[in-house]
Amino acid sequence: MSHASMYQSPEAVAFGQRLNHLQGPLFGFVQGMIGDQEQARDIVQDVFVDAWRLASRGAPPFTRENDEPGARRWLFHAAYWRAASVARRARVIRWEPLDTSEASVHEPYVEQHPFEDRVIEGVALRQALATLSAEDAACILLSVVQVMHSSEIAQVLGISAEAAKKRVTRAKQRLRAAYLAQEARTMEEHAQ
Repeated sequence: MSHASMYQSPEAVAFGQRLNHLQGPLFGFVQGMIGDQEQARDIVQDVFVDAWRLASRGAPPFTRENDEPGARRWLFHAAYWRAASVARRARVIRWEPLDTSEASVHEPYVEQHPFEDRVIEGVALRQALATLSAEDAACILLSVVQVMHSSEIAQVLGISAEAAKKRVTRAKQRLRAAYLAQEARTMEEHAQ
């Protein structure tokens, strides 16, 4: 037991552990929606502060009863709305990075494809994801990366399960089309 946890209630310790467990997935979701690490960290921190305020009042889903799925949905829902707001503002004011060399590639087939191909595909995928609306990007990230079912996605987005299922399908189609278009442009640029 850490020194700090000796002075905290069991509920506070459990709450902290829950947030630590969800910090990585929540950060990845927000970063995928907005594409900026620093803004994603700020959003996740703001969501955690809001969650702490609710927990300190004993408000659902942060009650004494351990509602892990409810807390997870609440955190993703709060992060979604904050990230969607940032994404909408970013479409009005487009910030371009000064250093384009920081391409982080996380494809599972690293050893099967040359590094240059993985970088090109990673860039194309990130750029294609950035062309989607905030709602479409959220559907893709929640479905594919967070492996949420349409009923969970519906709760995060505040829509019906049927609407969530349709949005996920349409978002995947839009991402596929945007990716193919972006990949073709990126390949042309690298060929020159």
